[in-house]
Amino acid sequence: MKMMQKACSDFEAFFLGFVFKRAFVPVFSSSLSSREELWFRELWVEEVARRASAQGGVGLGKFLFERLVKEGKFHDLGKV
Repeated sequence: MKMMQKACSDFEAFFLGFVFKRAFVPVFSSSLSSREELWFRELWVEEVARRASAQGGVGLGKFLFERLVKEGKFHDLGKV
C-alpha cells in the first residue's frame, strides 16, 4: 500500500514539474542565460515540484491513490 502511495505522489511530482517547466519556458529561455543556468533552473523547478507534492500538492496524488483503491486496480507489490 505504501509503495502505491509513493508511486501516486511521485506521479504528482512529475506532473507538477511538467506543468511548472512549461509555465517557466518564457522566463528560462532568455538569450542571456547560460547552459548551466538553464540546467540549474530546470533542477530547481523539479525540486519545487517534488516538495509541493510531498506537502500535499494539488491533491492529484491523493485522488489517484483513492481512485485506484476504490476500483481495485492495485495489488500489494510486496506479496507478488
